[in-house]
Amino acid sequence: MTIRNHALVTVAALALSFSGLAQAQSPDTVVAELNGTAITFGEISEFQKTIPNAAEMDTAAILPRLIEFYIDQKLMGTAAKGRGLENDPGVQMQLQRLEDELVRQAYLRDEISDRVTEERIREAYDKRMETYVQDEEVKARHILVETEDEAEAILRELSDGATFEDLARDRSTGPSGPQGGDLGYFTRGTMVPEFSEAAYSLSPGEVTSSPVKTDFGWHLIKVEDKRLKPAPTFEEMRVQVRNDLSDAAVQAILTELRGRAIISITSLPVPLNTTE
Repeated sequence: MTIRNHALVTVAALALSFSGLAQAQSPDTVVAELNGTAITFGEISEFQKTIPNAAEMDTAAILPRLIEFYIDQKLMGTAAKGRGLENDPGVQMQLQRLEDELVRQAYLRDEISDRVTEERIREAYDKRMETYVQDEEVKARHILVETEDEAEAILRELSDGATFEDLARDRSTGPSGPQGGDLGYFTRGTMVPEFSEAAYSLSPGEVTSSPVKTDFGWHLIKVEDKRLKPAPTFEEMRVQVRNDLSDAAVQAILTELRGRAIISITSLPVPLNTTE
């Protein structure tokens, strides 16, 4: 008989429908009992965050499995403590390492929150924008075919009055074909050199006078607009700026801590197993 068969387990949530779950998702809602002790939805939600493959899933959709897994972990933990394994030297060493890591992370969070404020993030963003260089962007469509003869034939159809968008939908083999060949806005470096050179040589409304060869095939290009690429907004840059400031803050913290410490590193002998 297993440990589980000896346990008094009531998994009430297994009988709930998903519509019922939507109304029962309060942290204090009791979803199961283990040996007379209530297990709440809040406990299960926190437990879910510790499971890499489940952390981003909808809790209600996997709740029965989460409860079962949580109960398994509690049962094994209780059984281990019943043997006094929490006092095992190896376990104690790992617990100390884990505690040290958690305390370090808490210390860094406190320090970073003091140093990386919303005001400083905004100031850093504004400073970046002072030197931001707006690249020229081109908005274009293209028609991609396999041979030069096909491209030349499409050019003749354009000359006869066919629309570029319709021909792109009907004839282009590129992924933008269904969208009439629309590539949106792009900067020079985002396309292969031959394509970029041809596109940037055109004025809005112009189509390449001859097919353009690249490794992908033969292109006809129509430029619809040119503009300076808009500077990224604060909201678009906020996370990146905050991460950069946080990295800099960590380095500053370490420099300060080392500056207040007395550090002596012993010179180690050359390893005896070195090879020439």
